[in-house]
This record gives sequence, structure tokens and C-alpha cells, in this order.
Amino acid sequence: MSETRKVDLAWLLLVLLSVAGAGLGGRADAGLGVAVMVAVVMAVKLRLVCDHFLELRSAHQRIRLAVYAFAYGMPLLVVLTSAFGDTLARLTGALIP
Repeated sequence: MSETRKVDLAWLLLVLLSVAGAGLGGRADAGLGVAVMVAVVMAVKLRLVCDHFLELRSAHQRIRLAVYAFAYGMPLLVVLTSAFGDTLARLTGALIP
């Protein structure tokens, strides 16, 4: 498969995942299950962008690891914030005088 075809398919998948994410995020019952599904969609989209549009496979290893840490760290933070949002708000609110 040609590189142009791979990029076109990655773009199409990103559009489909964006529509799916909007459908998930627009639901009224935004519980932990929805947060996990949104985080999975987010991780897949970030990985597609990293691999096909940022060309991280050919980047220096430190740059690649930093961007991948961000790409997988952000969805994890979404889930943790959804699961422990009240506790985090209490803890961070105590830091503000």
C-alpha cells in the first residue's frame, strides 16, 4: 500500500473516530464507562496522528518517547479525573488560598 493511501485511510479513520467521540461525549449519562470509551478513542486518535502525520517513527527516540508519553498519559488522566474528580478538586482547591 502506498504512503499516500495510508495517510488517506488514517485521515478517514480520524474523521470516523471524531464522529464517534462526539456521539459518546454528547450523552447525558457521562459516567466512568463513557470516560473510558472516550479515553480509548482519544488514545487511538493520538497514535494515528503521531504515526502518520508527525512521522514519529523516524524521529529521535527521546522525542518519540516524550510524545508517546503525552499521547497515552492524557487519556489516562481523563479516566483518573472522571473516577476521582471530587477528590482531586478538594485536594487542588486546598492549595489555593
